[in-house]
Amino acid sequence: MMKNEMNMLDGTTTEGIPYTPKGGRPTVIYHPAAGGHWIASWQIAASLGTPFVLVANDIYPHTPDDGLQGVVDAEGNCPFQKVGYTDYHGSKLYNNVSLDVAHWLEMNQGDGGQKLASMPLVDILYVDWLDDWIPTPVAGLDVDFSDYAKAFAHKVRDGGLILLDLKHSDVDFELSWFDIPPDSFEVHSGVTLEHLGFIIQRKEKGFARLNGASNQHNIIEVFKVHNDHLSGEMNEDVLKRLDLLNWFATIDRVFCTQGAISEEVNA
Repeated sequence: MMKNEMNMLDGTTTEGIPYTPKGGRPTVIYHPAAGGHWIASWQIAASLGTPFVLVANDIYPHTPDDGLQGVVDAEGNCPFQKVGYTDYHGSKLYNNVSLDVAHWLEMNQGDGGQKLASMPLVDILYVDWLDDWIPTPVAGLDVDFSDYAKAFAHKVRDGGLILLDLKHSDVDFELSWFDIPPDSFEVHSGVTLEHLGFIIQRKEKGFARLNGASNQHNIIEVFKVHNDHLSGEMNEDVLKRLDLLNWFATIDRVFCTQGAISEEVNA
């Protein structure tokens, strides 16, 4: 598994990302407009050591077993298995047999903003492309990442993370979403992002090819979400617990695990 080195703004360095799972349910990661880059969010999810659901979305998804844009290990095999008879709300389901925690890779086709709006609050939002799927701020000298974050930060739970992958920062036109305000900044009333530092995601030694391209490392900015804007009738823990346990109950049926996954996430 790829090594994730966390570099805090105070100059300290740690292994892994500064994330604490919620008890009683899986961690939910959403990667909108992922294209063939979902493998980067997968490597974050798989390194958490806790049950998870990763929803990778795109208008034109690049699935793990795609012959041209798939994932191949050093032996030339795809390490992901598709549940061949499933079509979960328009999504295709995959799992990685070498990963020893309960998980679900959901490859979702459709508009990234609409999918996010339909989901319960997520624990980790992984973004590397902020055009097309959200309302784009009017260009100007003062536009930065905080202006883009207004479209999605409220959909991350209090204590969750937003991960901003910088892989597209070297394109030949200006992308203002990579201009990051210092320290902490408010994006909505009651929603503040705290810039913690950045992750250096090292090369995955076990893979010869990832999504049709050479293996490479990523640099990812990390923001902790402070989300206090929800009212009592919109209690995030209640809503997420109901929705996510339903997701994992579906996995139990799909993989014929006879409740093992639901029992694990409720432990």
